[in-house]
Amino acid sequence: MSLDSARPDVAIRRLAMLSDAECRAIRDQVHALRPDWTARDSRLPFHTLGSASYLDAPAGRFETYSAAAGRTNAILGEHFAPLLDRLRATLEPVLGGPVRHDPRLALPGFHVFLADPAFTRPVADVHYDLQFEHLDWSPHDPIEPRRQLSMTLAIRLPHAGAGLRVWDIDRRHLDTLSADERSAHMQRNHTAKVHDYRTGELALHSGYLLHQIEPARGYREDDERITLQAHAMPAGDGWILYW
Repeated sequence: MSLDSARPDVAIRRLAMLSDAECRAIRDQVHALRPDWTARDSRLPFHTLGSASYLDAPAGRFETYSAAAGRTNAILGEHFAPLLDRLRATLEPVLGGPVRHDPRLALPGFHVFLADPAFTRPVADVHYDLQFEHLDWSPHDPIEPRRQLSMTLAIRLPHAGAGLRVWDIDRRHLDTLSADERSAHMQRNHTAKVHDYRTGELALHSGYLLHQIEPARGYREDDERITLQAHAMPAGDGWILYW
């Protein structure tokens, strides 16, 4: 699969995956496992259920991340095996090859944002998805990082909706430009497009377009934003699914 990263209107591919009833059941199971959530911010109610390479593996912490993944994978595998199987089954015909998991890496896991007025502000980082740089891919050599994919499956969204801000700024393209060209390109493309998430729908993108979690569009005390997060790395004749 190749995503056309040059045009924001086609930057995200959407795949229908779950019904509303299935999303409600998964949401309830995520909440039932609240003792296993990991708080990710000392001030805001942002949690994960599962280990995340972008949070747990940087700065040479691959072994620490891998050990944590072993613990959280057991929880995710016990309670969400049908969901993970469905994810692989959804991806394989689209990606054109087998989708497998390396037990040293984290299984797809959940972002959990509970209600807080602070989320109406742009508190999330603007970033590219370069988490793969922190992981040990030696058992899968060669890999193709330039074809990596990131994905979000919306399980529960705030009442006013939620989305992803995406800029028409591709890290792979920037690497071919001079400093002056890079600055001019970023200035020309400084306005982001918002891609709305839809409950039960899997959103796929390359991770190389500059992006940011869209600030909440309002605040209600019963709002929450729960998404399944994952990445896929091309390796050999298939793909490695991880978080």
